[in-house]
Amino acid sequence: MKSGDGHVYLMGFMGSGKTRVGRILADFLRRPFIDTDAHIEEETGLSINALFEKKGEAGFREIERNVIRCLADTRRCVISLGGGSVIHPENWEAIVRSGTTIALSYPPEILAGRLERKKDRPLLNQAGDHQRMEIIRTLMTEREPYYRRADLVLHLNREIDPEAVADMIRRYVEALP
Repeated sequence: MKSGDGHVYLMGFMGSGKTRVGRILADFLRRPFIDTDAHIEEETGLSINALFEKKGEAGFREIERNVIRCLADTRRCVISLGGGSVIHPENWEAIVRSGTTIALSYPPEILAGRLERKKDRPLLNQAGDHQRMEIIRTLMTEREPYYRRADLVLHLNREIDPEAVADMIRRYVEALP
C-alpha cells in the first residue's frame, strides 16, 4: 500500500535514528508512534537483551513477527521496525501490504559511533571495539539489500538533524496519493 493512509514504516540498521526520527515524524503527521522493540518489551515484560538471553534470536524474531502481523492490521501509525525485522519474508509481506517503507542509511562509522556506549544491543553486547565494527559491517552487508527495497531510501553520509530527516519524510508521505 503506497498511500498516505497506510502506516509509515521506518527501517534501517540499529543506531540509524528510526525511533528518534519516528517520534518527530509522528508529531509532524499527527499520528501515533510505535517502536516495535519497545512494544515487544511492554508486551513481554522483558528487555530485548533478556528476550535474547531467554529465547535466543529465533525466539525473539517469532515474537517480533507476531507484533508486526498485528500492527499491520491497524492504520495510520508511524512504526519504527527492529533492524533485522525486514529480512523475514512474512514481515516484509505484512509491511508492504499495510504501508509505505522508508529506510534510513548511514555509513558504518557513524553507526558505530552512535552505538559505542549502548548496552541494549544484544547482537553487539559481547564484542570489543574492533569486533563491534566487524559485526556492524557484516550485519549491514546482510541487511542492506532488504533496506534497499524500501519505497524511499535516505542515504545519509553525515550526521543530520533528526527534525530535518523527519521533515524530508513528511514531505514525501504528504505527496503520496
